[in-house]
Amino acid sequence: MPVLRFEADALADVVVIAGPNGVGKTRLLARIMQMLRGDPPNAQASASIHATNEVESGSWGKGSLDLADPADVNLYRATLQANRRRRNLRSSVLQFESNRSIQSIQPLQFTWDMPDPTDEEVGWDTGFGFWQNRWQDTVHSMYRLIEHQKQSIANRAVQLRRQGHEEMKLEFSDPMDPFKDVFAQLLAPKALVEPTARRQSLEFTVGDQVFDISQLSSGEREVVNIGFDFLLRNPTDSIVFFDEPELHLHPELSHRLIQVLQGIGERNQFVLSTHSPDVIAGSLDKSVIFISPPRSEDGQPANQAIAVSEDDETNQALKLLGHSIGIISLGRKIVLIEGEHSSLDKEVYGTLLRGRYPDLVLVPSGGKHVIESFDTLQSAVLQRSIWGVEFFMLCDRDSRPSGSPGDSSESRFRILPRYHLENYFLDEFVLAHAFSRLEPADSWLRNPHQIRQKLRDLGRGLVSYSVALSVAADIRLESGNVSIMPKECNGLSLADLAKALLEKAAAEDHRVDAVLKPEHVEALAAAHYGELTASLDADDDNWLNLLPGKPLFAQFAATSKLQPSRLKTAYLDAAPETGRKPFAEILEVFAHFASM
Repeated sequence: MPVLRFEADALADVVVIAGPNGVGKTRLLARIMQMLRGDPPNAQASASIHATNEVESGSWGKGSLDLADPADVNLYRATLQANRRRRNLRSSVLQFESNRSIQSIQPLQFTWDMPDPTDEEVGWDTGFGFWQNRWQDTVHSMYRLIEHQKQSIANRAVQLRRQGHEEMKLEFSDPMDPFKDVFAQLLAPKALVEPTARRQSLEFTVGDQVFDISQLSSGEREVVNIGFDFLLRNPTDSIVFFDEPELHLHPELSHRLIQVLQGIGERNQFVLSTHSPDVIAGSLDKSVIFISPPRSEDGQPANQAIAVSEDDETNQALKLLGHSIGIISLGRKIVLIEGEHSSLDKEVYGTLLRGRYPDLVLVPSGGKHVIESFDTLQSAVLQRSIWGVEFFMLCDRDSRPSGSPGDSSESRFRILPRYHLENYFLDEFVLAHAFSRLEPADSWLRNPHQIRQKLRDLGRGLVSYSVALSVAADIRLESGNVSIMPKECNGLSLADLAKALLEKAAAEDHRVDAVLKPEHVEALAAAHYGELTASLDADDDNWLNLLPGKPLFAQFAATSKLQPSRLKTAYLDAAPETGRKPFAEILEVFAHFASM
């Protein structure tokens, strides 16, 4: 059925359009694509396009365009239809339709002169076409890249020899290295073999054995094909439409594919149409729009676009999708991410790992209220294998389950040393480097010292909240679960059983009462308050670990006028370039899990 009314705004860099089959997602995306081709304005549809670089805003004379305004549409067409080369799809649109099967590829016809295919101009609407029609161009371009380099090296050697040189520097990169890297991120430990252009074949290795690419599963071939096509186009400042990214794919493979695509190019916005609970759960910190069935308000069609978040009541819409993890089928080493926002944390952990430990599969396990008894989890899951599957658990320090043991470097259960995952996003030097790409040279956001001072100022406002959280967590851990189950109660009379229960209840009452005594609570509050304020006054790094990072990071993002999810993405991209290694503690945990 068609979508009668769809209104959504303030969209993030990842937009998930969700809904059951038949609700009208495909037709909705087709209508949006028509608008983005620069079709004449339609009274029944409107959209705004926001500039993501200075070239766009400079040519438009403003920061956004209204595609219901004919004058703005003309400005948009001028940007969209500008000449572009194959290697850089800038300020455009790229789509991957749901039908991604490959029928056949014609052989590449070799010529004496093989120019660099990435330097050739392509049509402005290349990205609007079907991916099936682009795939042959992608494969041929890979082979032509190899032959072009060979011809260039040979021609240079001949030229130098004619000039009297007897040596030649071999300082050139392998044009296939980026493709090999994408292949490894998607399918490690499998590795792409150097393609053979003359034979026109793609091969991969597993251990010492070499296989033709056709030996991959259909899902593996699909993600490799998509990754190679995306890498060749290298879209930047573009909108990428992906219809049913989970189609034919294992949930973990689908997740890896999206992670890889987000790591290619810059400032792209991804629009994913899906009914996969895994894709939706992994995007709840971005923009998730659930399309409801048509309904009316005051005789008019109501907005069918329902924004879904982690905490909002509209999150219940996800249940209509029949969420089912099938956890045992995911892999041999499953890492349970325990915490209130564990599905959001998976995105960060996945980005950090990027194929580093391919045997580890990350699975959100819900918040501390989901696990009723950690003892049961320990005995039934973490301390044994289930059908050959080993389980591990990584827990936020603030949501450490009652009854859980202390952190141990030899355990399958580990606790983040810092309060929240967001505490690892507070390195002022990494933040300054991230903003160096986004802010003018005189912006305070490019100054690490000013960033740290702003974080300290914000942190002082969170001291009382942080102390209350810490004291509450200490009391929760000290009191633990209340149990009045007596020992050796088989065969007791009613009177003896009642006596045993009352004795156990009295012991539990005494234990919990000691924990809740006013002087004990006051002592805990004084200790936490003193430690935190002393650290802030001394400006050591301890306050960056003790304060709740989630609200601190959110408040800092608000001062920078950047969405937290976009700031996280910029931070993750900037971190490797600074040499600061802010996520070393997290990577150590995963290295430990992978080695067990």
